[in-house]
Amino acid sequence: MLKMITTLFSSIERALILALLLALAYATYQLAQSESDLNAAHTTIKTKDAQLETLSIQAEYLSQSVKLSEQQNQKLMRERDSISRINSEYERRIEIITSELAVTQFEIDSLRESHNETVKKWANNSIPCDAISLLKYTRTANCN
Repeated sequence: MLKMITTLFSSIERALILALLLALAYATYQLAQSESDLNAAHTTIKTKDAQLETLSIQAEYLSQSVKLSEQQNQKLMRERDSISRINSEYERRIEIITSELAVTQFEIDSLRESHNETVKKWANNSIPCDAISLLKYTRTANCN
């Protein structure tokens, strides 16, 4: 009977040792799996941090680009307004010159149709270059 009890305990001890070894192996496997998951999580965190940094840099770049574009847009708007004013002045000057040309053309036509034959002949013929050059030096106050 003692031998049977000893054999029984030794079988129970073996089974217990085997169960403890299996539990230890399972715990070791779980620990290795947890470390693997933890390493994967660290890698994911590092990747996300790098992506976040990249997106932050891109956001700053885009912000600066928007500011620069707004400044250029304001400059272009000022240039457009300036060109518009210059164009308006140009159009106004053209109207004035066209009006003066019409008045002068009317006066020339009046001279060409004058009753005075000398004036009519002078208005219908070319003026010599020497006469034109003398006009630069004459004063209109002396004309009668």
